[in-house]
Amino acid sequence: MRQDPKEQWNLYIAECADGSYYTGITKDVEKRIATHNEGKGSKYAAAHAPVRLVYQETQADYSAALRREYQVKSLPKERKTSLIAGESLDQPSEKAKMSFARKQRKKNRRQANIRKRNK
Repeated sequence: MRQDPKEQWNLYIAECADGSYYTGITKDVEKRIATHNEGKGSKYAAAHAPVRLVYQETQADYSAALRREYQVKSLPKERKTSLIAGESLDQPSEKAKMSFARKQRKKNRRQANIRKRNK
């Protein structure tokens, strides 16, 4: 059974008016681009509007979309341009770690150590 396209997670890259790229994930890409162009949804896109969709790819699920988003956001602009032009980029592994998860764990450990010292 095929999943409804509106229920699938997608990675997208939007080109901003200044030529920069904004990368995100959503279930409804067209609606998200419209939201960006209304000045809502992300501070970066609002400040660099209007945006236009230049790349989109379907992901297996939310977790895969998050990993892919982090992978693409980490690329230099030249590499994103190559991806948009059709060059392939291997999907990150399921065990790929994302820096924000590491930062959160580090923050939690730091807070736990502070609580221990204050007892």
